[in-house]
Amino acid sequence: MRKIATMTAALMLMLTLSTGAAFAAVAVEEATAGGDLIKGTAKANTYHGLGGNDAIHGMGGNDTLYGDGGNDGLYGGAGDDTVRGGSGDDRAEERKVFGGSGDDTLYGDAGSDALNAGPGNDRIFSVGDGADDIVDCGSGTDTVKKGPDQDLDRFVGCERFVN
Repeated sequence: MRKIATMTAALMLMLTLSTGAAFAAVAVEEATAGGDLIKGTAKANTYHGLGGNDAIHGMGGNDTLYGDGGNDGLYGGAGDDTVRGGSGDDRAEERKVFGGSGDDTLYGDAGSDALNAGPGNDRIFSVGDGADDIVDCGSGTDTVKKGPDQDLDRFVGCERFVN
């Protein structure tokens, strides 16, 4: 059974712990080594997923989201966000890196990633480490830095490519 808690402090976030233990009060911006659900606020926040298969929702504000290890779902939401997938396949079980509205910066990093920039003039870094990244630039004028070994047919709606 998943434990869900909503905390109010200088920073409010919803944290779902997968440890199986009773809720432990955690007033930080890092998750646990397990699979966590983090929902941010309307303010600018920075979140680290650490290990596990995490789902991190930045919500409003200009957020910075790090998936770190595990197969993560990262959703920037409204604002100009920076989203970094980290190691792992960041699209497993319909999980993916999603920028949301605003002028976002997305990083695929190592692993097989699905990057969806959403509307806005976005910057997308798909490293091309031999894994199969899928990039959907969305609307707006987007710039993609891709790896030299990546095929262009895995990129949708992208206007500019740089090496």
